[in-house]
Amino acid sequence: MRKRKNIVKYWRFLIFLAIAQIPSVFYLFLQEESLEYSSLPSIEESVFYFDETAMENVLATFAGAYSWTQIKEPGYAPANTFETEPLHATVDRRPLTASRQIKLDKNGTHENGQLLGCALSASTFVSHLENLKFEINKKGFDVKNMRPVSCDVCFQFSNQEDMAAFIPGIKHNPIVKNKILSASTKCVRGKGTLNAKFAGWQKALRVKEGFVGYGYPWIVDCTLPNGVLALTCREISKLNDKISSSDALQKIYLQTKITLDSMFNETETNIEKSFDVFTSWPWAALQSHDDDRSRFASQLPQSWNDTSSMFVPSSAKKLKMAHVIGPVYKLGKFEGKMSLQSMDHNPDSDGGVHFRFLADLFHLIRNAPNSVHITAVVDGQAQRTREVLVDLLNTSIDLIYPKYGEAMFGDPAMLQKREYIPFYTTTKLLSLPEGQKLTLRDVLRLRGIKIHLVPLITPPSLMEQTVCAGQYSFTSFLATRFSADYQVMMYVDGDTALVENHSLTLQEVMYNRFFSENSNKCAGHRLQLIEQYVRPEDETIDRVLQCTKKLMNDPKRWKYVTENCNLREGHISARTDSIDLFSVHHPDTQEEFAPAGVEDCMVQDDVYGTKYHLTADEGIQVHLRRGERKEGCSCFSETT
Repeated sequence: MRKRKNIVKYWRFLIFLAIAQIPSVFYLFLQEESLEYSSLPSIEESVFYFDETAMENVLATFAGAYSWTQIKEPGYAPANTFETEPLHATVDRRPLTASRQIKLDKNGTHENGQLLGCALSASTFVSHLENLKFEINKKGFDVKNMRPVSCDVCFQFSNQEDMAAFIPGIKHNPIVKNKILSASTKCVRGKGTLNAKFAGWQKALRVKEGFVGYGYPWIVDCTLPNGVLALTCREISKLNDKISSSDALQKIYLQTKITLDSMFNETETNIEKSFDVFTSWPWAALQSHDDDRSRFASQLPQSWNDTSSMFVPSSAKKLKMAHVIGPVYKLGKFEGKMSLQSMDHNPDSDGGVHFRFLADLFHLIRNAPNSVHITAVVDGQAQRTREVLVDLLNTSIDLIYPKYGEAMFGDPAMLQKREYIPFYTTTKLLSLPEGQKLTLRDVLRLRGIKIHLVPLITPPSLMEQTVCAGQYSFTSFLATRFSADYQVMMYVDGDTALVENHSLTLQEVMYNRFFSENSNKCAGHRLQLIEQYVRPEDETIDRVLQCTKKLMNDPKRWKYVTENCNLREGHISARTDSIDLFSVHHPDTQEEFAPAGVEDCMVQDDVYGTKYHLTADEGIQVHLRRGERKEGCSCFSETT
């Protein structure tokens, strides 16, 4: 098991000291105003939000979701058995999905978005990627609509009379023909599409040794017919919430069917066979924090700069932005093999708090006030991660960042202005009453930053038989679930920091790219990923921050690394009204359903262009690695 960081080692001891230093009521006297800390909301309300709805989804999925395969040729038994597992499922809250439903509804049955048929997105893990046969399109990384896809939302009643009275115009229409289905169940057929995303290196998993049996998440998007009130997401969720007090309705569930082609080896002869994958989720597994899609469907932008829409800000200061990492987790070893670390048997583990979390957060405090930091964590480490984060929030800032904490964030008046803070000068230190310290919670509240912790369903198959523990299914879930809550979303690796050599906030950079008069009018952009190796002797929070400080304030060093250490494709940002398939390195859109003027600017990986890629002058994503990829691309390197 890896050694924890020095700061982590001290958390359990220092938290008692930090709490003892915070009185129930005290005042910080500023020039002409005072801050009454007794009026601060609770941690849960002000700066930290544990997503209980997502946790309920996880529990409902484990309790009631299931999946199975069916070979199309009766009696044929494949040599390789495919394992399948239900993963994330959610109400689809992407503005682009609502726009597509509205634009394809030629008769206007959606009633200005009020009667949009429910839209859903659900992911299923399928093992043995090496045995699947599929085509790669011209972009070289994604697969779409390979085979017809079926999806149903089913309503099971206690009797046939109530079933018949429910939406009388809809016929009983199950997708499973050879299984016994209650005559009191009515299934409503939706329109389904199949999506998957393959980066170039993932193709090698189909032939590379050591990855035999590894699988991939396949995502089904499903939309029900418009024009029927009972088939909107908000009404279905209302029905589901009333089941416990109903004598008629017993359960509601989503069921999907996808067909995949495979190469089976039988008596040394490769035989192509197709098979179906069925997956079912109870409705409680996919309910979101707000299933009323009409709230945003009636406010979709008509053009790229339509400020009358809730998705187009009128200025950078009004931009709603989320910065996302995950899923994060701690690995350990059990019986000689890598495994998800047990929280019960490792009481000192910090769970899914990423080892670069504090370094990343330091820069967000500086350059991204009034934003949300979303961290996704595997469900098997969610509660421990929550505990550790709350401990950190209650810890004084000088203990978390010994060298730079009070020097950078010691002036509450300056923090409260919520403006850009450079990393080359120190703030005016305020003389506080003896024994009183600003905590991380105080700093985040004053800067308007909230941490949103999202637990994700992570069955053993996803952790042990996929690369990056389901990262590719999470990014899709991220956009589908939360797009309607923001205007711009950024996704980056947890061991990276977003830094700059200018005096603009991240919101100003994103606003200029997406919404200003000088906008490129792109749906999404890719960041530059700059490699910086952190040597073992530099593995302290102060040294890691000093590494980024030197990079930001040394023009010669900045020029060198941006020209020589851009070794891998970076991660992404996108305007939320145009997100389709939000993958790790590719922000896909569908131009025909995006606001007028928005373009799909994505280029192939080997083509660099400033229209799609953010430039070094706008900021970079510093990859603070634990392994060296190129000489000279490391912290405190003398190479220039």
